[in-house]
Amino acid sequence: MNAESSALHVAMGLVVVGAMACAAAAAQDADDIARRLVPKPAELGIKSAGGTFKLTADTVILHKGEGAAAAAAMLQKDIAAQTGLELEVVTKPLDDNDEIIFVLCGTGSALRPRPRGDEAYELSFSTRTAAILASKPAGLFYGTRTLLQLLMPADANATDGKVAPAEIRALTINDRPRFEWRGLMLDCSRTFQSVEYVKKTIDRMAMYKMNVLHMHLTDDQGWRLEIKRYPELTKKGAEFPARYNEPAGHQGFYTQAQMKELIAYAAERAITIVPEVEMPGHSLAALACYPRLSCTGGPFEIHPFFKGPGIHKEIYCAGNDETFEFLQNVLTEVIELFPSKYIHIGGDEAPKDSWNKCPKCQARIKAEGLKGAHELQSWFIKRIDKFVTGKGRAIIGWDEILEGGLAENAAVMSWRGTRGGIAAAQAGHKVVMSPTSHCYFDYTWKRIDTARAFSFDPTAGMTDGQARCVLGLQANFWSHIDREEPKVDGQLFPRLLGIAERGWSPKDDTDAADFALRVKAQLPRLEMMGVSYHKDAK
Repeated sequence: MNAESSALHVAMGLVVVGAMACAAAAAQDADDIARRLVPKPAELGIKSAGGTFKLTADTVILHKGEGAAAAAAMLQKDIAAQTGLELEVVTKPLDDNDEIIFVLCGTGSALRPRPRGDEAYELSFSTRTAAILASKPAGLFYGTRTLLQLLMPADANATDGKVAPAEIRALTINDRPRFEWRGLMLDCSRTFQSVEYVKKTIDRMAMYKMNVLHMHLTDDQGWRLEIKRYPELTKKGAEFPARYNEPAGHQGFYTQAQMKELIAYAAERAITIVPEVEMPGHSLAALACYPRLSCTGGPFEIHPFFKGPGIHKEIYCAGNDETFEFLQNVLTEVIELFPSKYIHIGGDEAPKDSWNKCPKCQARIKAEGLKGAHELQSWFIKRIDKFVTGKGRAIIGWDEILEGGLAENAAVMSWRGTRGGIAAAQAGHKVVMSPTSHCYFDYTWKRIDTARAFSFDPTAGMTDGQARCVLGLQANFWSHIDREEPKVDGQLFPRLLGIAERGWSPKDDTDAADFALRVKAQLPRLEMMGVSYHKDAK
């Protein structure tokens, strides 16, 4: 082993080395290679020296550095699932004749400086080696996803769910994301999403370098997370009354143990789960369990979405101190469970009818010197913001939390167009763009197709200063129309790839025709992953 390769083995985290491929392999240029990738990488260069890398049964996976062992083990499993090849994972030094996939994580060396950024990576191929270098485990993981995509032949035709690995031209990819928030909101309240389906969704997101799964856990239709201090929330609030004859799979809840399992599963794939607990509106499931937290005292009953009002006028009573005791106790358990920086508190579609009639709410408005119900909502959110900030976290809410004045530390998820996000950015607040015009995947394909999702630029119309406040973008799926898993798949894919691309790839990646070709190349992979994608995509 020469000095350069020895230094490479010390500096990096994960490497795969393969046998020398036939020099007569068909030439590939950078565009041909990039066409097999979603998202498109930031930089891709063909090496001047010829040759290709070929994965064989003799290839081994060598890893070194923090997080590299986990990445190597997952890559070994994923290569076996994709190709049927069972590769050995090693940590020992290698001979010149070894065929290697090298996975390395660390600060780099004089020969190979580390990629810049927690999610950045370098992936390079020679005739015998595929090497992934990253400074942090997340970047290492993303490098393995790109490697898996490149190993999928352009004309993939799976046999028994496996494909023979493609040969890869000697090249180097230096890659990093444009935005730090590349998200999907999965509505688990209106229709419960099983633990198994959430894991499938995480796997699919991870393949395309998405990194935030926003779980909508409470709404009018159900409370889906165990809160130990308030067992009635899931004893009563997670099941529809029997008279609605709802299938068992449409209802239920996550125990805290199950949620911990999902959080860990996601973290292994560089995904953060952000929980949402709706307030002050969309709260019927909680009020059905604890009607004293409302302005009228109930009684209330949850129901499937189309069996009652789409938006209920009954919301948490802002004049009742017990409301805040309840919400703070709930949020304490949520914060202890979820490690995410942001806690989503909803804030959307909160009718003020009950507040305008409620003596307690009117007394609160007077005591706090507020001008009316809109400022009362702002006061409500600011009180929650202060509590969450005191726990070392930050709140994010739908753009209605701007009404009456935005809480000091709050971030805004802009769904009613982008104006709310722009207004928040102008005030220096962090923003996630998620407008209905491009990002709502319960909408029909006629209204939003893959090309339209891809066409969205989260910073359009912003100054450079405002754009720096944009954390990223997010697709949202509400589960009131398409409720079975294959139908959910059909709403998410392949247009979710458009959101993944715009979240990761450079700003000037706007070639819709090129993107359409790359999506088409991903369809065999979606089939291999068991995704019931929208068939018109073909």
